[in-house]
Amino acid sequence: MALTRAVIPLCARNFNSGVSLQQRVASHSNRAHEDLDGTQTHAESGFFTPFWRNTLFLSLAAVGFYKWAPKSDEKAYLTKWLSHYSTPREVWTAINEQQLLRSQEVAVNNVLQTSAQRPSMVRYRYPQALEQSSPHLQPIGAATHVSYNEKHAE
Repeated sequence: MALTRAVIPLCARNFNSGVSLQQRVASHSNRAHEDLDGTQTHAESGFFTPFWRNTLFLSLAAVGFYKWAPKSDEKAYLTKWLSHYSTPREVWTAINEQQLLRSQEVAVNNVLQTSAQRPSMVRYRYPQALEQSSPHLQPIGAATHVSYNEKHAE
């Protein structure tokens, strides 16, 4: 029973809601006649508005730039200032030439070292020391005896 009483108000239609909707659509707001009220203020119109002030400043800036801008054969002021505080071109040219000479010397040394070979014949520092040794101080089997390989005259 309590459930039925709770559902009945939800299912019931409000027949007056259609009438109020029609009244809302037919009515109009008070905003339609604000210009007749006299309380609304309009923005001032004239030559002292921010638009004309900014236009005047921009035109003065354009005239000043045209008057004091550098000629076509002169450098701009920013370019002159940058060249004044930067390192001259001749200094960089000298540095680059020195670096080129150093790198060329390193390249020549690298080629020399990579193409280097050991000498084809070994030169002893003291060759007379070879003849001072005694043939009798040789251990057995260290010296090869090749006298029987010589060709004998017949």
